[in-house]
Amino acid sequence: MIEPYNWLSEIKRYYGFSRSELKWLLLSVVVMAFIVGFDDGRPEFNALFWGFNFLLSLVAVAIAVFVHESAHRITGIEQGYKTSFKPSLYALIAGLIISFMSYGKVVFLAYGTCFINIIEKHRLGYFRYQLGYFHLGTTTLMGPLANMLAAVVFHALPLVPDALREKIVWVNILVALTSFLPVPGLDGPQILYASRWLYFLVLGAMIALSVFMLKGFPWWAVIIAAVLGGVACWVGFRLLIEPKL
Repeated sequence: MIEPYNWLSEIKRYYGFSRSELKWLLLSVVVMAFIVGFDDGRPEFNALFWGFNFLLSLVAVAIAVFVHESAHRITGIEQGYKTSFKPSLYALIAGLIISFMSYGKVVFLAYGTCFINIIEKHRLGYFRYQLGYFHLGTTTLMGPLANMLAAVVFHALPLVPDALREKIVWVNILVALTSFLPVPGLDGPQILYASRWLYFLVLGAMIALSVFMLKGFPWWAVIIAAVLGGVACWVGFRLLIEPKL
């Protein structure tokens, strides 16, 4: 682990994205913004209204992707790893197909995952000098968790216009839950492989938090629901699923 006084300097050194990563992230943001904004909720098409809705979707998706990838990057650096973005073209295509087939009623926001590489000078002296799969899982986990935190924060911000705030909250929840699916090319399989009990604990918490937050419950009720939902999902896994594995 990097010493606290070196943390900010290491972030400045290793946080940056390569040109290839930036191209894929930009493509992912535009495609997912189109998916989110495909259905503007109006019975008839209006170019001006659709364009405004697409712009809101673009801002919301850009914020969600920035939060998600920054959490991956910073957590990896804190654990002594250089994080790289791995795009999933198939996930983006799947999202477009689902959006067209459902006329925008079903939104699937998936665009890739992350991989980590050891920063040698920060890992010297560690027992069993090798890549830790649990560290990969926890680094990947921070992306969806950061999106859920961003959703909670924006949900509580009164200064943000309602239309933009609702879009940001909704998109961050969708990105978090979609990336958590145990589908190759997303964050889910890496988290599940690192720790099955942690996967189900967080999954239950995120689902409960999302439902209660979107229903307009106060923040304290949302937190309680997230804790209870996580524990319930974890207990269900331990009692019903794990014995059969």
